[in-house]
Amino acid sequence: MMFKRNRTIDRSIESAVLALVFAAGCSAPVREYTHPDADMTFYSRVGVVPFKSLSADPLAGQKFTGEFTTALLAAGIFEVVDPGVFATTLSQAAGSRQPEDALTLDQLKKIAEIGGVQGIFVGSVSQYEMMATSSGSFPVVTAEVRLVDLTTGTVVWKASVAERGGPKTPIIGVNETHTLGALSQEISRRMVEKLK
Repeated sequence: MMFKRNRTIDRSIESAVLALVFAAGCSAPVREYTHPDADMTFYSRVGVVPFKSLSADPLAGQKFTGEFTTALLAAGIFEVVDPGVFATTLSQAAGSRQPEDALTLDQLKKIAEIGGVQGIFVGSVSQYEMMATSSGSFPVVTAEVRLVDLTTGTVVWKASVAERGGPKTPIIGVNETHTLGALSQEISRRMVEKLK
């Protein structure tokens, strides 16, 4: 005996399957804030302060800083001061303070004067690890970055994202991100895209 198929149920199942396929193919969204009064064209030359690591890996901030700086350079939105040169600028402006510590407004103004920059990118990495799943180990990275105006100390732009590597499609093995470096590159590129 054959059962009559219920078209409403069939469509509901189809919709649910499509939603799962769509979700599997999407990356975590970049959460972004831009100050309502910010004129982003003002920031032609910027520096990148080494990001702080809040994760179990003490070098996570340094590793992510490198990927973010590369993404900034590749985008060509700003002139980015060479990291070595900018480290000297930070040392001259902040004295013996670590670059990832909170900078005072006077120090920010000094950075602008010495480095010839209008803004600096600062950030932190709170998760940077490989996580085991039933289908293997995949990278997990959570980071936030902000652009600070050096004349006022105001945060003019901020972005954050938490992302897990692994399959981006329902077919295992397709578009998978297996390393922390590759995931950091992807996240950095997507963050910088928000600045355009």
